[in-house]
Amino acid sequence: MQLKNLPIFAALGQPTRWRTFELLLHVGEKGMLQGEIARSLDVDKNLMSTHLKVLRDAGLVASEKNGREVTYRVTPDVARKTAAALLKAIDGPGEKA
Repeated sequence: MQLKNLPIFAALGQPTRWRTFELLLHVGEKGMLQGEIARSLDVDKNLMSTHLKVLRDAGLVASEKNGREVTYRVTPDVARKTAAALLKAIDGPGEKA
């Protein structure tokens, strides 16, 4: 597996971020507001902001600000490439550190 994918897997390795990613995958292109995500997962809004920043920094989600509201959605290309990298790693040995 390419080492450049490690930040993505590290971001998804935390349970709240994984649940957030799954939720955003489920809602698709329309995305969700930060507050809606926090309420859906029963997570403090400030803590959710931190988790969303990690996911955004890893390239897994994109954000769009509209006034005071921020909508988050999964970045489809990154999600597909991440899944492909994982499948490739399962099929054979990857790069060495």
